[in-house]
Amino acid sequence: MGMMELGKAGPKIYSKMQIQGQMGKIAEQDVVNLLAPLTKYGFGWTKSGVMESVSPRMYETFDTPWCHARHLPNKNCGLDHQILFNTWGIVHPRCMSCWKTCMGLKNFDELMTWRKVQNNEMDFAAKCGIELRDYTPRHYGAYHYANSIEEGREIYEKVVKLANKYLSEETVATIILKRACTEYEIHKGPSATWHLTELDERIIKAIDCFVSYPNGTSGQNKDLAHPHVMMRWLLWAHSNSDMSYLPYNGDTPLFPAIMTYHNGDIQSLKHDIGILTAEAKHKMTPELTDNFLDGVAEFAKTNNIDMEYLGTALGYDTSSPHGHLDYSAMLKTDPEVIGEGDNEPRTDE
Repeated sequence: MGMMELGKAGPKIYSKMQIQGQMGKIAEQDVVNLLAPLTKYGFGWTKSGVMESVSPRMYETFDTPWCHARHLPNKNCGLDHQILFNTWGIVHPRCMSCWKTCMGLKNFDELMTWRKVQNNEMDFAAKCGIELRDYTPRHYGAYHYANSIEEGREIYEKVVKLANKYLSEETVATIILKRACTEYEIHKGPSATWHLTELDERIIKAIDCFVSYPNGTSGQNKDLAHPHVMMRWLLWAHSNSDMSYLPYNGDTPLFPAIMTYHNGDIQSLKHDIGILTAEAKHKMTPELTDNFLDGVAEFAKTNNIDMEYLGTALGYDTSSPHGHLDYSAMLKTDPEVIGEGDNEPRTDE
């Protein structure tokens, strides 16, 4: 599935995904994944929603776990977080005035529901998606942004009210108001203690004067990004045993079920393996193989001989485990059908 390969398992695995129902319709809108092969030829998505052969800094990236409802235009997270903080450990004043109402969504169903709420019932910056960060102890999250603690408290109350209407009590209990990014607090300590040193201010001033960097929060192309990101959500839900995605996927598991062999009679399982193998390898119908095995069983019973002898008589080398056709491995062991002496060594008279 191209760019949707969350676990990097390879195209053979992802080509077997069984996408149905509502998610099937969303998959049809995922143009980003459809045209992903063009990226190896130097093409990328521009902000206008057109693929061009452009420099990497102009690319519109869709390798994200988030669907953004809207952005804060006065922020520049790409510069302030990914460059300034990651390089020098500096929390920019723009970040110090960023307040977030955060919540942990319970499952895929709540994530899909909340995306609609963010898009249709909110007028402030917000995003939701899957939590790929291993230091964030939840699978799904939603974030709602403000420019001051006062505005943050107002948005917090609005989010709680909407969450009570659409989501579980378990999810409502996770809602908090925090300052800036979690990564800052992990490295710099409690957010109330953040401040700038003289060296920090010199670095910020130098960057403002000499570094040109595109606005990191200029907006997300929803028509292209959202279908692609939601398909990544589907894969994430399946990988985390969150089967609440099933109603969205036509009640169909994303990948085919595997066969199991830990229950049932062993000889019956071997019998079934033989029938299915014959169908897969030689295109024999199950009925034909079953009739053949019944005939073999009747022949063995009538002539009081064992299955190993029949394999040898048909030209299979019993000394080689790969060449040995052991009919007893495919037949249900039933003395009344096969004969009581079928497991005894044959003695030539």
